[in-house]
Amino acid sequence: MLGLLSSQAAAQEPFRVLEVEVRGTQAIAKETCIAQMQTRPGMPYLEQVASEDIRRLYALGYFTDVRMETEPAPGGVKVVVTVKEKPSIKAVEIEGNRRLPTKRIRELLGVKPGQLHDPRKLKEGIEQVKAQYRRRGYSQVEMASTDAVDEAANAATVHLVVDEGPRMRIRKILVEGNLAFPDQKIRSAIKTKRKHWFSSGVYDEQVLEEDLDRIRAFYRKQGYQDVAVAHEVLAGPAGDWLYLHLTITEGLQHRVGQVAIAGTVLFPEHELRQLLTLKPGSVYNLEALQDDLRAVKQYYGDRGYINAEVTPESQLDAAAKRVDLTLRIVEHELAYVNRVEVRGNLRTKDVVVRRELRVYPGQPFDGAKIRRSIERLYNLGLFEEVSVDTQPTETPNHEDLIVEVKEAKTGSFSFGGGLSSIDRLIGMVELEQRNFDIMNFPRFTGAGQDMVFRIEVGSVRRNFDLSFTEPWIFGHPLSFGVDGYSRTRLRSRNLGLGYEEEKRGGGIRLGKEFTDTLRLDSAYQLFRTEISDIVEEASADLKAEQGRIDVSVAGTMLSWDARDNRFDPSQGGLVFVGGDLAGGLLAGDRDFFRLQGGASHYLPHFKRFVFESRIRSGIVSEYSNTAEVPIFERFFAGGSNTIRGFEERRVGPRDPASNDPIGGEASLIAALEEVMTIVKDERGKAIVKGSVFLDAGNVWRRIDEYASSVEVGTGVGVRVNTPIGPLRLDLGFPVTRLGNEKRKPRLHFNLSRAF
Repeated sequence: MLGLLSSQAAAQEPFRVLEVEVRGTQAIAKETCIAQMQTRPGMPYLEQVASEDIRRLYALGYFTDVRMETEPAPGGVKVVVTVKEKPSIKAVEIEGNRRLPTKRIRELLGVKPGQLHDPRKLKEGIEQVKAQYRRRGYSQVEMASTDAVDEAANAATVHLVVDEGPRMRIRKILVEGNLAFPDQKIRSAIKTKRKHWFSSGVYDEQVLEEDLDRIRAFYRKQGYQDVAVAHEVLAGPAGDWLYLHLTITEGLQHRVGQVAIAGTVLFPEHELRQLLTLKPGSVYNLEALQDDLRAVKQYYGDRGYINAEVTPESQLDAAAKRVDLTLRIVEHELAYVNRVEVRGNLRTKDVVVRRELRVYPGQPFDGAKIRRSIERLYNLGLFEEVSVDTQPTETPNHEDLIVEVKEAKTGSFSFGGGLSSIDRLIGMVELEQRNFDIMNFPRFTGAGQDMVFRIEVGSVRRNFDLSFTEPWIFGHPLSFGVDGYSRTRLRSRNLGLGYEEEKRGGGIRLGKEFTDTLRLDSAYQLFRTEISDIVEEASADLKAEQGRIDVSVAGTMLSWDARDNRFDPSQGGLVFVGGDLAGGLLAGDRDFFRLQGGASHYLPHFKRFVFESRIRSGIVSEYSNTAEVPIFERFFAGGSNTIRGFEERRVGPRDPASNDPIGGEASLIAALEEVMTIVKDERGKAIVKGSVFLDAGNVWRRIDEYASSVEVGTGVGVRVNTPIGPLRLDLGFPVTRLGNEKRKPRLHFNLSRAF
């Protein structure tokens, strides 16, 4: 019939399609097939279109056979599409597996009952299972599958037989041909290890292929650009051990000969040369060359020439084993910002992002200012990802700046609990919105304001805090905040607190940002503190603190903050100095003043390491008719937040009768810490960090005793970002001795966050 219609079509107009019917479907809807076809009722029937429709239906992946026929009808033809569906999977049976659980094999297969049976997909799943076995050392694993099809029900049972084979381990790694570096240096550069106490020695073919690339990269970094690496895996006589044989052809080590810079007109050549690490006589390294190219590109970008091109040309002098380099620069013209577009901020207002930017329309592009803008956006704590790109425009030398953000979760109602070496058992309820908008009813989000209501109830403390902060008032970098609180610390002799302290009050805050790094903060607080439940054996000086005291205090602090991220800094520094004045013209029951200052510096090195140095100091003194600085305004030291290795608040002056800490008028705390990132997530954010630290300092009863003695503690620590919050563990050891107390290690830990 199809042939007859074709011959007739040659002599007359094509027949019109009156109806399209799909036959043979069971699990697949007929409408799915019709939607995929171009042949429709009312259209002329064309052979080439019909052939394309058959191809389209096959491409769906649902059918093993597709046929298209026509039946004559008054005024045209009826198109009949007959399909044969792939059988559905009735069951997946697996046998022979011992080392890999059946549930895990099913997950890797990706083939489940109810799905259409697709041999190609089954084959891909089997390869996934084999890869998992090989990663576990079963490199000789074999798998075979059979299908039992019930034609009446059009259902198939997939039967998978696994032959795991022996677990292959590497007994020895032999290295041959390496003249420049010892065998151990090569072995340490690869992940494949022989079997020993600290390594399983499992053989993984994929890891081994990556190891060969690691060896090549290692040699090329040392100037051996023509290195070749071959390998052979040999089985032992019994078949249960493997021997890895690496053969290295090192080639010649290349060093840098002449370094020329061509095409630079706008800037002095000697400034560009200072950026280069590849200098005449140094080892020729492609990785270092790429770093140099990026440095030159950044140099131009920081000055607005974002389209500058830097192309390296190398010429090998084989006889001298030298590589002459030429960096050809095409500077192009100065590029200007056309407009700034903010994307990705679904809740946050544009103005919250724009006010942190340091590049504006009409200005030349400035790479340094763009990087600073990104840092400022991260420091808001509102975004988990920030990226910047450019987009050409119709105006010559003008490009749009595209700021793409991914918003973090800024609002939370959380409750939880935890343990702390400072506060013992803690329960917490917190309502927080770091992207609050008091004017945006009923959502109350988007303006970058910070609103916190927090309740903490623990074994030794009960805190209630309410805080609101507006970071920009009237569109200017002037912050305003109000606070209200009620904080109680119960008596705990184990924590060096021989009395109960209750503080209730509130305050207001103002802050002014003068530059990206320099700001001034001022605050005023009015609170009432009540000291009670003092231990019986306390001295008269301590008992004199008992009762209610009203304190009115104003303070100011000047800070210079050049850290790259104030939440998790890895480079830069912070310097601050400030003072407080209580009483006097401000009224209140106590007259005292306090001066404080400090600094911290963060130095990244070796990619995963950051060296941190911190110091802070302060003095507090009474004046006018006040005889002593209140105990709750004095300095205390010892424990996880000051000098690790010592008990909480036990460093410094103590009551002679009860031996409880009573604080001092002068304090100095310093710390050196080497922090290493151990585990990162897929975005490069640190999950686990380790550290080695050295803390030193003291608290002195009187200012004139300042720096008369120093206590020292050292130890190691771990920082873990867990799903319920940050976990901090420090094992400290006191280097110096406090009186007759024993020197012994102490574990400082802190875990308390919402879940």
